[in-house]
Amino acid sequence: MTIVLLTAIAGNGGSAATLFHNARILREHGATVTLFAPGDYWKTRGEAENVTVDNSLELRRGFRPMSFAWDFKKLRRFIVQNHVDVVIVQKSPEQWLAAFVLKSISRPIKLVRLRGVVFPIQASIFNRWLHNSMSAVICSASVIAEHFRGLRGFKMDRVHVLLEGIDAHKFAPATDEQRTAALAKASLDPDALYIGTAGRPSPVKGHEVLVRAFAKAFPTASRVMGKQVRLAIFADESRRGPGSYKSLDELCRELGIRERTDLIPGFIDDMRGVYHALDAYVLPSLGSEGSSRAGLEACASGLPVLASRVGVLPDLIEERRTGLLLPPGDVDALAEKLYELAAAWPSYRIYGDAARERIQKHFSEEQYGAKLVELIGK
Repeated sequence: MTIVLLTAIAGNGGSAATLFHNARILREHGATVTLFAPGDYWKTRGEAENVTVDNSLELRRGFRPMSFAWDFKKLRRFIVQNHVDVVIVQKSPEQWLAAFVLKSISRPIKLVRLRGVVFPIQASIFNRWLHNSMSAVICSASVIAEHFRGLRGFKMDRVHVLLEGIDAHKFAPATDEQRTAALAKASLDPDALYIGTAGRPSPVKGHEVLVRAFAKAFPTASRVMGKQVRLAIFADESRRGPGSYKSLDELCRELGIRERTDLIPGFIDDMRGVYHALDAYVLPSLGSEGSSRAGLEACASGLPVLASRVGVLPDLIEERRTGLLLPPGDVDALAEKLYELAAAWPSYRIYGDAARERIQKHFSEEQYGAKLVELIGK
């Protein structure tokens, strides 16, 4: 099977990273794969990870007829010359480009959409035509698939739910040596109980909610089993831009918890260090989370996870078995669960053990890849 994947995102954004991940998995399952992505980031990463990346398409957003015509001609030539069987897309403009290109080719070529956004679908005549042009729409969360129900004229037989997979060999519980190394690298207290999270400095990630909940749960220094409870937030400051929240340092000082909070800035090149340093992981997102690499990785790493009931997180986490689910933005509810976790520590480790077991049983990359190939080949 020869497959083309398209993304308009030039840098290491969430949806582009998901598509690159899928390109690698499909290659490992025997497909001939080419990912089209603008810029140099994905091309360079593809060379390092043995994924073929072509950066010759512009894939510019908005109404740009000349750019669209260039991309149309280039993509059509590639598909015809390489006898492509499947084209996989995510968002505009790549969806529309692919749909028009494939309509211009006489032989049947499958168009597959990976939908990982939780925003409702606009039931316009154009979106209906685009949806019904797809061979399959593969949703990364149950809530996304539900958005299609009730949309007049949208063919539901095209819609499938497929939760992402994870390499549970790569992401695994930390050994004592790995734990020590991770704490030292982040300059964290080896004797503390660490609750934490990581992510870009965007309000939707809910970091401010976590800070306020931690302050409410532990207004003064708290010790559990002889350990001080501390909060650690790893924020990728390289992604700070318009719409980012302000530095959390000021809020922590205002709430009186700065001395018990570790704010670790900088790009994280290997998230395993984060999971190895923490005792429990929190996903306090206010929305989004159509797919959650962090949720999968934290569970595979054997951490108990406290998460908002948004996006894919209710699909990943079994309440009171592999973690806890909370209303998004509810500071009081999160504070109550943070205190409960610390007060009952280390018994909460059973959640992490159960989470890893569930990942290994239901969310392996091997299972995901096999199911993805099956859905694409239908």
